[in-house]
Amino acid sequence: MKNYCALVLTGFILTTNISANETNVIKNSLESFQKGSYSKVIEGLSGLRETKKNRATKFYLIALSHNKLQNYDQSIPYFIKAIKSKSTAKDIYYEYGQALYANNDLIKARIAFNKSSSLDYKKDSSIYYIAHISQILEENKMAKTYYTKIISSTTADVGLKQVARFQIGEVLLSMARENEDTERLVKQFVLPQLDKAVEIDSTTSLAKEIKSRKKEIEREFGLDPNILYNGKRISSKRWNLSFAQDLGFDNNISLTNDLPSSAASREESFVLKTKVRGGYDFIAKKRFIIKPELGLTLKNHTNRDSDAVRSEDSYDISPSISTSLEHKAFNKPASLFFNIDYNYNSKYRTELSRKAFYNRSTTYQFGEKFKFFSKGDTSFKFKYKDLVSYTETLHNKTTSFSIDQLYLTQNSSIFMFLLSYDSLDTYNNTTSSTNSTLVRVDYIKPNIFPKVTLHFGASINFVSYTDANESLVRGTEKTFTPSLKLTKKVTRNFKYSIGYSYTKNSSIKSDYDYSKHVTTSSIKYSF
Repeated sequence: MKNYCALVLTGFILTTNISANETNVIKNSLESFQKGSYSKVIEGLSGLRETKKNRATKFYLIALSHNKLQNYDQSIPYFIKAIKSKSTAKDIYYEYGQALYANNDLIKARIAFNKSSSLDYKKDSSIYYIAHISQILEENKMAKTYYTKIISSTTADVGLKQVARFQIGEVLLSMARENEDTERLVKQFVLPQLDKAVEIDSTTSLAKEIKSRKKEIEREFGLDPNILYNGKRISSKRWNLSFAQDLGFDNNISLTNDLPSSAASREESFVLKTKVRGGYDFIAKKRFIIKPELGLTLKNHTNRDSDAVRSEDSYDISPSISTSLEHKAFNKPASLFFNIDYNYNSKYRTELSRKAFYNRSTTYQFGEKFKFFSKGDTSFKFKYKDLVSYTETLHNKTTSFSIDQLYLTQNSSIFMFLLSYDSLDTYNNTTSSTNSTLVRVDYIKPNIFPKVTLHFGASINFVSYTDANESLVRGTEKTFTPSLKLTKKVTRNFKYSIGYSYTKNSSIKSDYDYSKHVTTSSIKYSF
């Protein structure tokens, strides 16, 4: 700017026949201007005798100096005098417009910027000011016209085009507010403009501001795709895909067969478990969430000497679909949900010397999640599971009822309470039919250490046998299981955890008593 002014003022001196004294004053003023000593410029030129030959230069330079000192009200009269004196400075209307704009004399400022644009001085910036002033004056059609000129300009820089696109969105918003169909117009015209503005350069600070502004507008008109009808906020991320690798050590491998009468092997082994899960959230009319998922789990034991342990090697294929109707209960967000889960389980079969079909099950779950207490959500669930095994004696049906309650403390800790009742019907082998009641409490403490979450849990399960003879032999079995896990958030997507659990099963018949210790370490990456 200083170099440009120097050229302009030197031109004034060379093209105007003025005295040597006047020349020195103007040259000294020019030097002061280049050094940023604007007060000296004003002081020096104020003492210069005004003549027909020097007045245009004198008034122009004084006006420009006042602008630099932000004395806009004082610069305006000098710009007017310089223009009346037929100053040929190309930037005079642009600088005059700046002074008028700062002094809130918007109509005259727009005229000055229009003149600057016609003289091709900072044409794109001048057009921007015309558009912006029109916007302030609520002359939205004119503002839109001039902002559009900037966007279509071949000389405007990217930053100016991004600002212009953003402001078009704001202009369209003002126009939409005057229409009865505001919500549709905002969705159809305003938000796309903001998206286009971000696309110009998503790395700028303005892009961040535009994204924030878009969220404000979406919230105002109920258009935020991540806020549902009942006010519940959901993640903006619709896809979820994760991979987890667990390594555990179990000192007493449980021989699981999906019945509570499972025993322990008295064998120890390292356990490798690989889990992959992916799904997508479909949102319909901001009231329905439909989430199909697919999970794959592979489990292997390092103890290859024991057939009992090796028979626990398995893989599971678990597709599911979860649905919920979002509504309000007790004037707060609530969810009525219905889920279907299918599981195909294949285990190592000793008689076949390979993994083969072991069982498959379909689980139907229906429930309601709501906030009756201010400190956390309450859930009621009904569940029905139908399992078919490779052998008819293991076929069973399970009916379950449960209630769980979250409690959020003031220091961000979480308590979870669960009470559930399961009725298992092994209709082809009634001696294994049971009723069980589970009570569980969990405590979660985020950031117990930097980016480390503590999870402590304890459960006790009471199992009684419906068959009279079996009930006399085994009574009510109790399984107590405390557990502890620490999870470190390494990055936004990567977590590492270590855990320990202890299980103690007790029965009237000592043959069914057992205890076990399991330690685990796990890595999980979410894409």
